[in-house]
Amino acid sequence: MRFADAPSGLRPGAGSAADVPPPCYLKQFVKQAKAWADIGETYPVDDGGGGMKFNDEAKATYEAAVKIGDWTASGSKTFSSGRTMEWPASGIGAGANAGKPRKYQVELEYMLYSCQNSGGLELYQGWDPVRHTGGNRDESVPRPAWIGGDMDHCTQVSSPNWSRFDEAGGSVGLAWEGEHGVGSKAALDIGIDLSVKREWSTKSEIMYSMTAGANWLCGKDDVPGHASKIAQYSKVVLKTCENRQFPVAKQVEAKAAPEKTFLDYAKTTPNGWTGGDSTYSVRMPDGRILWMFSDTFLGPLNSDGTRPTSAPLVNSSFVIQNGSQLQTVTGGTAGSPRAIMPPPGGDTSRWYWLGDGMIADVDGKDRLQVIFHQWHRYGSGAWDFRLERMVVATFELGNLKSPVSVKEVPSANSGVQWGAAVLPAAKSGDDYTYIYGIEDAPTNKQLRVARVKGSDLSKVDRWMFLNNDRQAWMTKEAEGDNLMGGVANEFSVTKWNDEYVLVSQDSTEAFSSKIRLWSSCQPQGSFSFTDGKDVIYRMPEVGLWGSYGDKNIFAYNAHVHPTLASGDRWTLSYNVNSFDTTVGASGAHYKDPSIYKPRFVSFTLAPSAALRSAPQAVGKPSRMSRR
Repeated sequence: MRFADAPSGLRPGAGSAADVPPPCYLKQFVKQAKAWADIGETYPVDDGGGGMKFNDEAKATYEAAVKIGDWTASGSKTFSSGRTMEWPASGIGAGANAGKPRKYQVELEYMLYSCQNSGGLELYQGWDPVRHTGGNRDESVPRPAWIGGDMDHCTQVSSPNWSRFDEAGGSVGLAWEGEHGVGSKAALDIGIDLSVKREWSTKSEIMYSMTAGANWLCGKDDVPGHASKIAQYSKVVLKTCENRQFPVAKQVEAKAAPEKTFLDYAKTTPNGWTGGDSTYSVRMPDGRILWMFSDTFLGPLNSDGTRPTSAPLVNSSFVIQNGSQLQTVTGGTAGSPRAIMPPPGGDTSRWYWLGDGMIADVDGKDRLQVIFHQWHRYGSGAWDFRLERMVVATFELGNLKSPVSVKEVPSANSGVQWGAAVLPAAKSGDDYTYIYGIEDAPTNKQLRVARVKGSDLSKVDRWMFLNNDRQAWMTKEAEGDNLMGGVANEFSVTKWNDEYVLVSQDSTEAFSSKIRLWSSCQPQGSFSFTDGKDVIYRMPEVGLWGSYGDKNIFAYNAHVHPTLASGDRWTLSYNVNSFDTTVGASGAHYKDPSIYKPRFVSFTLAPSAALRSAPQAVGKPSRMSRR
């Protein structure tokens, strides 16, 4: 039959699921092929899991295809599954894709036939679905952007386990035919995908093991009761902050311990730490304190207290404090020290600086985890370098010279520096570890917040990112947003009574000397401050009128050390540096090594008068006034 003689609905380009080909006088078998059909998708978050049950009572309708010129979808066939297929709603650690967004597939057998007229002339060819083979599998899929976009298609869930089936035993038509498909382009070699429409029964279910806090389920075109693509969505649970007591710093004292310990060590060590910045700390399980530094000068110093120009400089180091004794840990050897995290591939134009770290439970064992930032120098100017990526490095406590694993944080090219601060799950009060970051800028850097269930930072695919506008935790870093300004590249968030206290250098002005505090009754904020009571300390070294009388001197990276806290007596550190980076006897870091060392300040954190009770959301910081 010529195409001109074919019914108009069967001409090339006109075919659709609604088109009906002419009847066959004879269907001549050509061959069989197998294809995978999608019958549902789930999108869990955190430690939750989605699953599905599809058994001999469950029915699905699968589209057929015909070729008259080009292949087009036409007609369909409905049949039962023939056997039970179940994907448990398990979370973390229950299979390669369990706990991840995944689609559920059953295997179909298709028959290719030749449709002939009574004279034996082929009118067209067609693929018909014949049966389920019993094969089934699941595949990981991306988490789609529509989740939570329209909360009219979401429902709140309180049960730890959830499932959807038609209790009456009848079928419920699904909302969108084209959203599920048969992966037939390759299997059937027809260049198009065919649709699937499945029905619910009393034993055909979509299931969730719910995550605490991920308190909504969302569908795409209808509420989850009628959807076969269902997603967990984690709305922020607002907390009513009753009888809040804003913290204020009192009895502030400079030159606090362990400042002298570090000074004495630098004077006497033959090859250990003589200066560094970042200055994060972690309490190790045996009680010792691990200090973590970025750029680090190593000894010895000259007898007159100056630094030799041959002094090694590594981009990261650890110093272990045991009482008043210090021990430096670097990579490489004593004669040829290297950074704890050496440049990738030995590329000297790239290096790592570290962020905050913590002791984590990794598969039942205590491990040190540290967030590192990889930087790249692309020019000869002093500031010609840029952030390339971030990683979580995991160390065995018995060997801190190099990590046993490195996982990349999924935020390349985002402009956000994660790891400015970390609040471990043991301190957060809700079994989440909170990771704080900043969107960098010359001034008024912006706060970002992420979190992960449990205490293992290396589960980077489980990180969730706070979106203030949507009041929700999102699974993609790009879906997070800024919460407040004024924080610096390094800061701290520390539990105090029923509050979380953020301490940071003020970044609302360039190279500020002010160290400020904010507080919140939730670890993600909103962080509030009281005018006139938010400045803990002014760093005296800064600028021409500072204690060095040098316009090149600046201070930065203030944060609190819970490792040094005793009751309400807290200690913070900050770093001092010089814009003079000359390598030579007249260079600032060589003629006066005292510049490039942390300063320690202790203070008592005391409550002010009680503040008004109010539900606390995330968002911009507020100025709180006393009653």
